[in-house]
Amino acid sequence: MNAAAPIDPALDFDPDRPIGKAPIWRKDVTLLPWAAEGDRGARRAAGLFDAGGSFIPEGHCWRYAAGPITIEPDLPKLEEPPEQLEGRWLFGGLFYGHFGHFLCETTSRLWALDQLDDIDGIIFYPKNQMTHERRHYRHQLPFFAAMGLTEDKVRIRVPQQPVTVEHLALAEPGFGIEGMIEGRPEYRAYMQAKLGRDIAPDGPEDVYISRSQLPSKRGSVLLETLIETRMEAAGYTVVHPQNHDLDTQIAIYKAAKRIVSLDASALHLAAMLVSPDAKVAILNRGPTNNIDDYIAQFTRWQGHAPTRIEAVEGVWFPEGRRMKKRETHATLDLPAVGKALAADGFLPKGTTWKPPTKTQLEKAVSDMSARMETPLRFVAGKG
Repeated sequence: MNAAAPIDPALDFDPDRPIGKAPIWRKDVTLLPWAAEGDRGARRAAGLFDAGGSFIPEGHCWRYAAGPITIEPDLPKLEEPPEQLEGRWLFGGLFYGHFGHFLCETTSRLWALDQLDDIDGIIFYPKNQMTHERRHYRHQLPFFAAMGLTEDKVRIRVPQQPVTVEHLALAEPGFGIEGMIEGRPEYRAYMQAKLGRDIAPDGPEDVYISRSQLPSKRGSVLLETLIETRMEAAGYTVVHPQNHDLDTQIAIYKAAKRIVSLDASALHLAAMLVSPDAKVAILNRGPTNNIDDYIAQFTRWQGHAPTRIEAVEGVWFPEGRRMKKRETHATLDLPAVGKALAADGFLPKGTTWKPPTKTQLEKAVSDMSARMETPLRFVAGKG
């Protein structure tokens, strides 16, 4: 008779309650970055094991509080002794390349650095298999530098092979998405004190954050360039975050007095940096309801709720395929968007926006269909 599969634990996560306990130290911990159990959808098989070969539950990684994103593996008999990593290290969790997941999940244990002295570095599980370890994390080094964690002070490791760490600090995650998006108090305090503290505000007061230059597979709205034109006419500067280095993005968000944006990963960073008196408006861009996370994060971090604009008329997605919510392209009720922005002080009172013409909409659909190399189907409503 087979033994019952272990039940995944839930994380006791309350954004109002401090974590209240220091990281715990374990000696001679083996980090197993890949395991024979394999992946299950978005879940990754990886784990930490003590000197006796027992699984350490604190090595689980979290995206949602309901259950870990990692799968508990068995420690295999290793053909060669693991690399021995000397010194004192913080376990950082799972290292993502996508900036939104990186910010929400990979940074979730950094708060512990405020309670640890003489740390040699931070060690993570890899999200992807790569021949050269540094390729996994080099593009995120500017973020660590913006936290004051330059390579000469704190080393980063994302090993592809098992590693035994001499001293490893284990801390609870303080951030995530959905129920974890508001962050625990220690995490919020650490990020707000450290992130970009040496970067001065520098940028326009009125900012529109755009997705129009992102790959089509990312999902967005049709005719966003028309929204950009209208926002520019009202004095806003259109910002494409991916076209700016991180220091510039931080400076822009710190300087902004009014921000308008579709729901987008860039808002996770903006929510950590905008001043309490800045005004923020977020346009829902489709069926995923990701906007709920951004509303909750700004409300907690900034101290008041942003303006939420619901104006989705319908969504477009590849004909003959199952609709993937995160990859749809919505059409928005532009008159409703303009009215909502004017009502909350983002546009002058009395501003009216006309709907796109039939020709403009048909061209937008045709252009997106060509970019995605497939005909598109329309479904009214949020999808």
